[in-house]
Amino acid sequence: MGEDRLQQFGKIKISEIMVKDPLFITPDEKISVTELLMLRKKIGGLPVVKDQKNQQLIGIITQRDIRLAKFAMNLESPNTTVKDLMTSEPFVIKKDETIQEVLVLMFEKDIQRLPVVNDNHKLIGLIVQSQILKKLFDVMKK
Repeated sequence: MGEDRLQQFGKIKISEIMVKDPLFITPDEKISVTELLMLRKKIGGLPVVKDQKNQQLIGIITQRDIRLAKFAMNLESPNTTVKDLMTSEPFVIKKDETIQEVLVLMFEKDIQRLPVVNDNHKLIGLIVQSQILKKLFDVMKK
């Protein structure tokens, strides 16, 4: 892969490859329902929004969060909700950020997925490392 193509790849805007209108969950949803949704959809995490209507991002919940809670806290309570385990105020990005900027954040903070928000902190997308790798693969094939 030529140096020019690699530089061009790094400048691609996240808006070009992000999942638009991603699945999300609300803080009062039961962990059992959340975990089942992630398993059925084969996804490793979900953005958490304040409510269905305004979709204001307030956190993120991952399968890892749930597994750690089950292991560390012997979590089996049917009353456990997303807000009990979610990461509040997660790192976020804007749609105009580049792949290079996002990769720096992902690797520095050891993050696999990042919610994409607008200026009002409304969830508008999601970017996952695997999407960036897929785009890199597509660029390499050209």
